[in-house]
Amino acid sequence: MLRSILFRFVPLAVVFIAWSVSNPVFADIDMTRRHTNVLAVIGGSHIDRRHVKSFFSDEAQVLETFTVETSAGLSPPIMKMQHKDIPFYYVQFHGFSDVAASDMAGGNFVRMFAAFHELGVTHIIAGATSGGMQPQYRNGDLILPKDFINLNYERPSSVLAEAGIHRPGIRSVFNPPFCPDIHEVLYELALENYTLGRVYPHGVVVQDDASRYETPAEIRMYRGMGGDIITHNVVTEMIYARQLGMHLAVVNAISNPAVGVRPFTRDEEMGVADKIAESVRPIILKALEKLYHHQPECGVVCRGERYSGQIVEEQAG
Repeated sequence: MLRSILFRFVPLAVVFIAWSVSNPVFADIDMTRRHTNVLAVIGGSHIDRRHVKSFFSDEAQVLETFTVETSAGLSPPIMKMQHKDIPFYYVQFHGFSDVAASDMAGGNFVRMFAAFHELGVTHIIAGATSGGMQPQYRNGDLILPKDFINLNYERPSSVLAEAGIHRPGIRSVFNPPFCPDIHEVLYELALENYTLGRVYPHGVVVQDDASRYETPAEIRMYRGMGGDIITHNVVTEMIYARQLGMHLAVVNAISNPAVGVRPFTRDEEMGVADKIAESVRPIILKALEKLYHHQPECGVVCRGERYSGQIVEEQAG
């Protein structure tokens, strides 16, 4: 694969060697002595406020912006960033290139995760603002979900098939579907640092049609199915991360009651979300510090379960 940096295409191996030698972020790391992870943050409405051009990248140093030519096409712009001595990758707002419209077909997610695969990403923090389906939720509450219900079938169900990535002999495990290691780190930091609302250590996030708000009847149905919050992107990211063996957990925050729970206006929703972004960004930065040298303890949950037998080998030709 080729990697494009500042509109120039350079072999990926050469780029990494150059980084290792010339970039102080990598030069000070002795990979043989201390375990390090390759971190990424996927921006969402919980940390990215596109309407006022305020993004998570305002909070740390941007070293460069580049794209990756993947088997599924050119990735969204990826920022190589640094917080203190912690390097990480960051993609603005789920990789959507257009401020006003979303790619409902899900190509941005496929290309983003194919790029993460090329870059060797191991740990990802994602998230979004959400509609609260439970009456006790209030605007500003933080929900760290432990499960999901996917009702969005417009997007590809498998990033592996869509991007032509092979992980033979590995079965993706979704019990639980979020990385318990990252979830625990985020929960502890949220308890210590989040003051805008209450912090819930569990919840079920429902993802449905991203093109519109739900109806009151739909929200009642989702709540009856066991759903707690409604959102449109993080479940796709969770599925793709798990299929690729990456560790991922999310931070969801209530920006509005779900339709039919209580009345709300768009202005109220956006105003709450602006405050949420200010409060959540520092938590994610602190989480990156803890995760950089974290030794994964979740076993096969995130990486996938290895098995033998019943593997169909593709024939060339």
